[in-house]
Amino acid sequence: MNDRSPLTPTALHECTVLGAPGFPFSPGDRIKLIFEGDAVSSHSAARAASFSLIEVADISVTGPGTVMSGGGFIGGGFGVDGALTGMAIAGVLNALTSKKTTQTFIVLTTNFGELHLHYTLMEPAALRIFLGDVFVRLRFLNTKWRHERVRVIDDQLASGAISDAEADAFKARLRFPPEWSDPALDANHTRLESKRLADLAPKGTCPSCDKVIPLFSETCEHCRANFGEYSSWSVIPLKA
Repeated sequence: MNDRSPLTPTALHECTVLGAPGFPFSPGDRIKLIFEGDAVSSHSAARAASFSLIEVADISVTGPGTVMSGGGFIGGGFGVDGALTGMAIAGVLNALTSKKTTQTFIVLTTNFGELHLHYTLMEPAALRIFLGDVFVRLRFLNTKWRHERVRVIDDQLASGAISDAEADAFKARLRFPPEWSDPALDANHTRLESKRLADLAPKGTCPSCDKVIPLFSETCEHCRANFGEYSSWSVIPLKA
């Protein structure tokens, strides 16, 4: 079972310890690993270890993923009928004895030790995606990595490939998560703002359908009558 939502920690259940130098666990222990902001916690039924993501030098996710074991029966017999019967029996036996398992390995390298885990609930690629937020935060905490990225931006600025404004924007994204615009929300905001301004504008009646509309409308929103530059009629101001 895995827990994940924008408001909850990233948790990996049922991890099996393969090795844990520097940690209070033994090979074979089952632990739960939780990432919450910069805090990392791991605990078994008997022991616990809590530390900071600042203390994590590296996280690796590897493994073959889903593998098949068992089976291996080959059909055979005397004659065509015997061969077909043997093949059918072998197929049934292979189906009964074959087993799919997921082999994923996680290694946390920290300032004080290493935690080697076996994980069967996700393949390596899926787990790497699941832990994406953790990797992003780990990179952000890496001062050397950020300095290298700043140097790349400065080099591009010096070469004239980017502008001062672009360089400032790129550097800001190294410090804070970017705020991406949502076209649907932007369009809705523009629509609401236009409606608000229209509600504040002087009103009149449409000479075609008698509906109340903004006095300076170029078209009637109800009947589509036109009050443009070359129109023979216009919106009639409301009487005070």
